[in-house]
Amino acid sequence: MSANIISHYRVLEELGRGGMGIIYKAEDIKLKRTVALKVLPESFTRDEESKRRFILEAQAASSLQHNNICTIHEIDETDDGEFFIAMDYYEGETLKSKISKELISLDEVINITTQITEGLHTAHEKGIIHRDIKPANIFITKENVVKILDFGLAKKIDRTQFTRRDVKFGTTEYMSPEQIKGEKVDHRTDIWSLGILLYEMLTGQAPFQADYEQAIVYLILNQEPEDVRKFRTDVPHRLLTILEKTIAKEREDRYEDLTFMLEDLRKITSQEEIQSFQFELPAPRPSQSIAVMPFVNMSADPEQEYFCDGLTEELINALSKVRDLRVVARTSTFTFKGGSHDVRKVGRKLDVRTVLEGSVRKSGENLRITAQLINVLDGYHLWSERYDRELKDVFEIQDEISLGIVNILKVKLLEDEKEKLVKRYTDNIEAYNFYQQGYYFFNKVDLSLSDKAIAYFNEALKLDPNYALAYTGLGDCYFALAYFGAKPTREVISDIRKCIQKILEIDENLCECYDLLGLLNACLEWKRTEAGSAWKHSLELNPNNALALRNYSIYLVSMGQFDYSRKFAERSKTIDPLSDYSEICVVFPDFYTSKYDRAFLRLSKYLEMNPPFLWGLMFLWRTLSFMNRKAEAVEACKKIFLITGMNDIVQAMDKAGVDNAFGTAASSLAEIYKYHYISPYDIAILFSHAGKQEEALNWVEKSIEDVDPKLHFLNVDPEWQSVRSDVRFIKYLKKINFIT
Repeated sequence: MSANIISHYRVLEELGRGGMGIIYKAEDIKLKRTVALKVLPESFTRDEESKRRFILEAQAASSLQHNNICTIHEIDETDDGEFFIAMDYYEGETLKSKISKELISLDEVINITTQITEGLHTAHEKGIIHRDIKPANIFITKENVVKILDFGLAKKIDRTQFTRRDVKFGTTEYMSPEQIKGEKVDHRTDIWSLGILLYEMLTGQAPFQADYEQAIVYLILNQEPEDVRKFRTDVPHRLLTILEKTIAKEREDRYEDLTFMLEDLRKITSQEEIQSFQFELPAPRPSQSIAVMPFVNMSADPEQEYFCDGLTEELINALSKVRDLRVVARTSTFTFKGGSHDVRKVGRKLDVRTVLEGSVRKSGENLRITAQLINVLDGYHLWSERYDRELKDVFEIQDEISLGIVNILKVKLLEDEKEKLVKRYTDNIEAYNFYQQGYYFFNKVDLSLSDKAIAYFNEALKLDPNYALAYTGLGDCYFALAYFGAKPTREVISDIRKCIQKILEIDENLCECYDLLGLLNACLEWKRTEAGSAWKHSLELNPNNALALRNYSIYLVSMGQFDYSRKFAERSKTIDPLSDYSEICVVFPDFYTSKYDRAFLRLSKYLEMNPPFLWGLMFLWRTLSFMNRKAEAVEACKKIFLITGMNDIVQAMDKAGVDNAFGTAASSLAEIYKYHYISPYDIAILFSHAGKQEEALNWVEKSIEDVDPKLHFLNVDPEWQSVRSDVRFIKYLKKINFIT
C-alpha cells in the first residue's frame, strides 16, 4: 500500500470504507481499465476455514452475470495476507446517498425496485443469497442503471448464526426477523431487506428506527411500520400490496419467488401513466343548479306515460350540456315521480337552487305542455309558460323551455353550447315516440323487458335510419344483456360494434357513443388504453353526464386508480345524488382496498331496500363474507336468488348449511350453465368464497372463453388475493391485457 500498488492495480483514490472493508478507485495496470477494489477486513480471512469458505462463495458470486449486479473480475490476496476483490467501477451514487438528498419520485422508486429485483432474481436462481441488501450496497450509475454491490460478502454469514466470533454480518435495520433470531435463512431474507429498502425509498426513512440496536431488533420482531401514506399520498395501492408482502414477518407470507414480485411490479401503473388518466373537468360547483322533475301525465291514456318521461329526460339531457349549470340526473329526479312533493324539500335533498315542474296533456295530435321554474328557497315561480301546440311541435317546445330556463337563470352559454342545447337528433315525430318508448322500458332496469326496448329502438330506426340516439339505446340494451349475464358476449358484441360504427358515421360528437365505446373496449375487447381515451372524450363532450362519470370511475378502479376513481364517483354523486349506482361507485374504492368496515356502512341498507338493488346486494354479501360474518353473507346472497326467482338454489343453500352454502350455490349455477347462460364469473366468485379455489380458477378460465364483461374487475377483485402470484392467474391477466 505504501507504493499505492495492490497486485497489478494502481490505487488512485479511496472511495469509502465500512464494516465490509475499504473501497478504492484503481487502475488495472495490465488491461488499462479503471476498477473498484475492495480490501476486506481481517475477520473475513483470519483462519484457513474462513479463507476456504470465502473463496468458494466469492467464486460463486463472481459467476453472476447480470446488468443489475456489479461484475467481479478477480479475487486475490496481497503480500500482507489481505484479501481483495476487483470489480467494475461506476460513476454515480449509492442509493443511500440518493435517499439522504431527496424524496425519490414514484416512477424512480418503481424503476429502482424493479432493477434490484431482477438482479436478485438471477442470483436466487443460482442459489446465491445476498443477505446484506441495504441502500449502501445499491449503486445507481449516471445512466440510471442499478448495480447490486457486495455479492459474496454477505454469503460469508454462518448459516445458523446472527453473529459469529463477535463480528456482526448484515445491517440490523435491514435484517429479517429470522436472520435476527439466528434461524436458518433462505432467499426470502433478501426479499425482506428489499421491502425495507422499498419503504425507505418511499418515505425517506427506515421503517424501524430507535436509538439502540436492541430496540431496533425489538421493533423488527414485534411491531409494524407506520403507514407509508402518512408520508406520501401518491403511492398506488398495488405498490403498497407489494410492500406488505415483502416485509411480512413470517417468511411464508412473503413472496415465494421474485418472479411473482416482478410480475406485480410490472402491473403497477407508473406516475406518468397515472397522469395520463387525469384530465381537468370544469368546476364542480357551477353558478346555477336545477332539477327537472318528471312531467305529470294529464292525459286519459296511461300509455302516454312514456311521452312525459321522455320529455323530462330530453330536457335533462339538453340542459346538462350547459357547463355552468348543474343538472340533476334522471335517476335522482325520478325518485319523486308519482307523488306530491314540497319543492323546498326536493331542493335540499338534491342540493339545487331551482326546480322545473311540468305537465303534459295529449289528445290525438293536440298537445298542451305547462312548465314552471321554481326557486326552492321561497317556493316562488321564477318563470312559467303554457304551450298549446300540435304533437309535431314538441321539439320546438323543448327548445323554448330549455332556452327560457337558461335565460331566466342568466347562465352564460359558451360559443358552442346554444347549438348543443337545441340540437335535434330526428325530425320524425313517430321515430321520436318509438325511441321514447324504448328508453321507457330500458329504464325499468328489468332484463325481461329488454326485447321490448330493442324492438322499439329498431322501429325508430326503420323510420329514421340516421337517428343516432336510437343506436345508443340499442347498444345500451345489448351491453346490459351481456354484463348482467342474460346473454353471452358472442351473441351481442357484433351488434354493439355496429351501433357504435353507425353513431360515429352519423354524429362523431355524441358523448353517449364514447361512453358505449369505453364499455366495449374495457369489458368486451380488453383494450384498456382505448377505453380510458373513449371515456375521457365522452366527458370532454359532456362533463355532466353522470353515467359516463360512473363508468369511468369503475374503469379507474379496475386499473387500480382508487383515489382518482373516488373523485369521479363523487362527482357523479353530485349530479345524481339519489342514484344507487352513484352510491356504489363511491363504495368501490373502499371495497377494492379491503376497507370492508367502511364499505359495509354504505352497503348495509341494500338488505332491506324495496325495490331491491341487486348490484348492492352482490357487493354486500361479498363484503360480509370478507368480514367473516358468514351467516349474514349467506342471507344477503340468498336474497339475490329469491329476487331473481331461483328458489331451488335458496332451498339447497338452506339444506347445505352456512358453511357449505356458497359451494352449493356455485355448483347449482354450474349445472344451470350447461343449458342456460349465466355469468361464469359470478360462479367463480361463489366458488372462491366457498374456499374452492381450484374450481374458482376453472370458472375464471371459462369467463375468459366466454368474454364475460365482469372480468374487467379481475385485476383488483379481492377474491384472488391468495393466487395473484400463481402462474395460472398471471396467465389469465395477460390474456385479458392487464399485463403484457
